[in-house]
Amino acid sequence: MFKFNFDVEDDGEQSMVSLDGNCTAQNHRPASAQAVVPDAFTELSLADALDSLPSKISYSPITIPLANGGNLSLPRRDLFDARFQLISHNADDLDPSEQPSNAHAQSALQFLNAPSDLVPLVYEGGLKTWECSLDLAGYLDSIGSQFDVRGKRVLEVGCGTSIPSLYILHRIFSSPPSQNQTHIHFQDYNASVLELMTIPNVILTWYLSGAAETYRMSEEEPPDSTALELNISENLRDAFQRSLMTYGVHLRFFSGSWDTFDLQKSGGRYNLVLTSETIYRMESIPSLIAMIRGACSAKDLTDIDSYLCLVAAKVLYFGVGGGVAEFVRCVRDQDEGGTVETVWERTSGVERRVMSVRWK
Repeated sequence: MFKFNFDVEDDGEQSMVSLDGNCTAQNHRPASAQAVVPDAFTELSLADALDSLPSKISYSPITIPLANGGNLSLPRRDLFDARFQLISHNADDLDPSEQPSNAHAQSALQFLNAPSDLVPLVYEGGLKTWECSLDLAGYLDSIGSQFDVRGKRVLEVGCGTSIPSLYILHRIFSSPPSQNQTHIHFQDYNASVLELMTIPNVILTWYLSGAAETYRMSEEEPPDSTALELNISENLRDAFQRSLMTYGVHLRFFSGSWDTFDLQKSGGRYNLVLTSETIYRMESIPSLIAMIRGACSAKDLTDIDSYLCLVAAKVLYFGVGGGVAEFVRCVRDQDEGGTVETVWERTSGVERRVMSVRWK
């Protein structure tokens, strides 16, 4: 089986089918995938997701290399803990003789035992943290003084564990509250990824930030700092939502295929569009480009200063056809195509880049 061999954590085998494609909107799926219908655009309610969290989640720190040579440690939910939640939920709610009735749960169960597998139109790798997401967070740190995200609209496409957006939230929650209203939206193909990883990671980032200091001090039984576990209580959920209001942060979560993303329902275009490790399949690159181009916030696409679109990726994804060259070619081949500039790169080992995309 093909293996990427570049994920941050070593947890299970990685496999991927070999695909061909071009820069048209046509799909070239293997025969076994022809009957799979892509998930449609859906919004996940934050309140419902908070209510569905277990009473306790465990986490581990992940280190983001920063531009100044230092490191930033952010909490990330443990993968085994997310697995346990999914197994427990289905064991409690489903008759063993029945198939899961919930489409998202059924889909999640398909990749539960091998969560790093990439199954087109079923699971797109969102439970894992991939290297380029750390690169993108590090680059955001390097331009922090030039691009103030507060008061802006941010969209992370194919967010998964959402490291770049967690970095942004960390910066906001570590600063004094602002009157500026910041909208941060998360998109992933799998709703189960948003429920199991993205939203818990957002809560963890808030909990370990300055914004949650008052709440941490008020806890009757502070958690054991060596246990790296967080009790999800009603008080915590309430404190988290109050902090969002205090800091002017508006969070929304969307699942489904890029083809179906509804920009009108999401509230319009964005000032900052982020995506990492999403160009590994040639057949999905046109849909990605169409989505991120539409999401850029310039009323006139020649007004390039009104948005920033950043794509982080491996230079080459062996065996699956995607990579930087194919992405750049597809951007240029669009009607009134755009330009791609490399703003950060790693040339040793597995080559990686962060690219800025501008539309003509």
